[in-house]
Amino acid sequence: MQFVAGRLKSHTPSVATSPVGILCLLTATAPLPARAGMTVYDLTDVARLRLEDISFFTVLLLVSALGIRLLWNYLAKDFPRLPRLSFLKALSLTGLLSLLMALILIMISGAREILTPGTWYRQGSHYRPNDVGNAEMRQQTIEGLRSALMRYANSHGGRFPPHDYVEEIPGRVWEAPDMAGTRYVYVGGLSTNQLTALLACEPRNFGEQRFALFVDGEIKQLQTPEIHKLLGVPDKP
Repeated sequence: MQFVAGRLKSHTPSVATSPVGILCLLTATAPLPARAGMTVYDLTDVARLRLEDISFFTVLLLVSALGIRLLWNYLAKDFPRLPRLSFLKALSLTGLLSLLMALILIMISGAREILTPGTWYRQGSHYRPNDVGNAEMRQQTIEGLRSALMRYANSHGGRFPPHDYVEEIPGRVWEAPDMAGTRYVYVGGLSTNQLTALLACEPRNFGEQRFALFVDGEIKQLQTPEIHKLLGVPDKP
């Protein structure tokens, strides 16, 4: 049996010396292209901000619970009837007080909105005070803008300013009467021949009914959908 095996081994070509073996060896030892770097998964800006807020309030809750526990146990030294608080009980008490304070703030916000309707308006994800002037002040301010635009058109061959940053008209004339100094919505490049075209109007923070200035000098109070229609802007659903 050993003799037969030896005969077969002597007649079988070595794997290392056969063409197939050499090809496999070259393939295994051939240098492969290196792939540098790795896939990075990152959060969006909104998710990152939410995670930062959650982390901040979580740390604040834990620190507040630790402070309440220390103060309670220090006070319990003078009042033996008071039970001592563990950290878990102090954390539960802090969470309960936080929910109670949030409920009180919601009730105050609701009462404020009921007592002073229209005082706040939504801008993005925040609510800001509606600090616009009264109707008389608003009309006087847009009349001042009308006078400046008409003087510019008379001195430029009936053409209105191409934009609201021309040197001939001061910057304060373009500002609506609110504390933020919001600029009027202006349609540049019009001429005095386009009598029915909308020339300028108050920004969105002035409510749903805003003063609008036309090329012929007429000032009207229009609803936001009407202004969007004149500007060619589709209404948001």
